[in-house]
Amino acid sequence: MDSLDWMAWTGATFALVVVLVAIVAAFTVAAVVRPSRPTKGFLPIATARGDRLYISLIGLALFLVLYIALTDLPLHVGLAAALVVWVLPVFRWG
Repeated sequence: MDSLDWMAWTGATFALVVVLVAIVAAFTVAAVVRPSRPTKGFLPIATARGDRLYISLIGLALFLVLYIALTDLPLHVGLAAALVVWVLPVFRWG
């Protein structure tokens, strides 16, 4: 266990890693069962399901960094706002 001492494996960190692995696994299964074709939405490029996942995760990270830098509100509020304002619209209409 000494090889992992360099990282602070908190419950939240572990949960994040588990959720990300589960999402990637689910998208892999979905791609095998029902392949996605790129579509054009409000984003300036045609995107497939995996592209929208990547774009939404990068945008979510940026949103949360800015939220932490600009407010003192709880992080749960920022996460909920990011999901409603960015992640869900990118998946639905991106």
